[in-house]
Amino acid sequence: MKKIERIFLYSMLTVLMFHVFLVDDTVQSKVAIQEEIRARSIVIVNDKGHNVIELFANDDGGGMISINNKLGNMVVGMANFEESGMIGIYNKNGVPVVFLNSYDTGGGMIGVGNKDGVLVADMSEHENNGLIRTYNKDGIVFAGMSSNNDSGTMSIFNRDGKPGVMLDTMRDYGRISIFNKVGTQVINLNATRDGKGTMGITNGGTIGVYNEAGKMVVGLGDLNNDGFIVVRDRNANPTVKLP
Repeated sequence: MKKIERIFLYSMLTVLMFHVFLVDDTVQSKVAIQEEIRARSIVIVNDKGHNVIELFANDDGGGMISINNKLGNMVVGMANFEESGMIGIYNKNGVPVVFLNSYDTGGGMIGVGNKDGVLVADMSEHENNGLIRTYNKDGIVFAGMSSNNDSGTMSIFNRDGKPGVMLDTMRDYGRISIFNKVGTQVINLNATRDGKGTMGITNGGTIGVYNEAGKMVVGLGDLNNDGFIVVRDRNANPTVKLP
């Protein structure tokens, strides 16, 4: 190779190296310091071209993020609908099995679904108090626990969603209620508080038996440390009292 050819070649290589290490570096630096990207949607794909992350605006004007598995099926979704937020977790078949969302009223809820997407358990806020419920595979509530400002309640329901048994506290005393198949209370067992309980009982216990109309027809209890029994007709008029 002639001397002039070597000089020309080396000069070209020098220019090329300058471009790669200095000019490209400057371009990359300019890209790296971008503070904002504005777009209607952004999609990230894997090596096979499947969408694995999607960011986009929904029809309600809010935002959504979808995280997908390697096949492109969504497994986690985050979204804003109206004024509330939601996170959904999906199984491998694309069925939602866990979701977390907030209410417009300010409370929140966590729900768990079965493999078919039917809600089987949830925890939520209700009127500033807590609520937990479980459901059967048909979505009918079967058991629940709740609280309010003064007491707590545990309930068990029949297959029609009607109350079957309820345990609760009424301020300072406990109570157990048993219901018939249509949800009417037929037996009530409770302890009472100072002079304001059922039938004027003071700090004792009572058992009430009710007819299908919900009227008490038999009562057993403690009255001033003595026992008593009262029997009533179908209209709840006393017919027998002991003592």
